[in-house]
Amino acid sequence: MRPQIVFILSTALSLCSTVLSFGQSMSETKGPPPPKGGGTRGPQLPIDDNIYILLLLGLLLGIYYIVKKYRSSDSPV
Repeated sequence: MRPQIVFILSTALSLCSTVLSFGQSMSETKGPPPPKGGGTRGPQLPIDDNIYILLLLGLLLGIYYIVKKYRSSDSPV
């Protein structure tokens, strides 16, 4: 009985969110509202300047964990 309740609740919640997303008002203007403050934007924050360094660090961390796992499972016979 419990899986049926979970299924019914998840279906009801997903249906409710779908109905709410389609229930937006239709206005004459399309697109986002104009920015406040005369159109000046705040500071631009680049998120991909050092992406190669992050990829290299992630690769090194993965290699470290693989080597650590290999060494821990290697037992002398």
